[in-house]
Amino acid sequence: MKIDASHPQRGAALLVVLVFAALVSNLAMVAMRTTLSGAVAATVFLDEMRADELGRDATRLLAQQLQSDDPQARRGGSFTARLPFSEIAVDYVSEAARIDVNTAPPKLLAALFTAAGAGRDVAQGLTVRIERLRGAGTARPAATDSSPPAAVKALTRTGLVRTEQIIDAWGLPPALYRAVQPALTVSNKTAKVDPVLASALVVTALMDGDEDRTQGFLERRAIGFFSADDALAQLPSSTRQYAGFAPTRAVRAVAEVIVAKRFRRSYEFVMTVPEAAATEPRVLSWQPLLR
Repeated sequence: MKIDASHPQRGAALLVVLVFAALVSNLAMVAMRTTLSGAVAATVFLDEMRADELGRDATRLLAQQLQSDDPQARRGGSFTARLPFSEIAVDYVSEAARIDVNTAPPKLLAALFTAAGAGRDVAQGLTVRIERLRGAGTARPAATDSSPPAAVKALTRTGLVRTEQIIDAWGLPPALYRAVQPALTVSNKTAKVDPVLASALVVTALMDGDEDRTQGFLERRAIGFFSADDALAQLPSSTRQYAGFAPTRAVRAVAEVIVAKRFRRSYEFVMTVPEAAATEPRVLSWQPLLR
């Protein structure tokens, strides 16, 4: 734009108007972006709230599933609930698939540690410590055993309530705990584990670390066993005492929630299995999984 030099005041005024117009335009753009960002943030917040609500609803849906008369439904399964503008997919399995840190035999736990990569001397040292903590066995603790007295007392009195407590109570290396954590629970409540439901790591422990036998068992399991005795016969005689096929009184589930086809989140929870149809299942734990 050409400014007439013969009218300097008019040109200066026009320049001020142009600068002001540009400033107003920039402010309008900033305001629009702020409004848009606020709208997006509000949508995400509402989606998160709705997802958490649906994650809670998943526990009620599973409760209905567990109250059926089908015994297989109490061992594990999956289902999907499609709701208006949302979806809930639930996969669950009996806690018999995991080794209970409070009730499993120390030798089974040692086999699990070895299967996860711990040296046999480390596994043996942990076995001695576990026996000491439980007050079972007559083996004297090694000179390096330094279990915290407070942990000893707490374990003797009430037992562990979270699997991560074994890091301090047993002196378990954190890296080893991370390796075995998916195979552990406090909700099995028995001294046995179900090899038909268990992870490959647990099966390896039951196979005394024999990878070939583990692979053979997993391949056979994928086809299907004729009976519990058929599955039991595939295990070494030394570990058959650790296998059990009765469903425990709890299941662990993972629910994946999708809201409006744009927001996805998963939740993990543990529920009791009702002993009778009139008994309501109880949620033992519930938590969103890390995204």
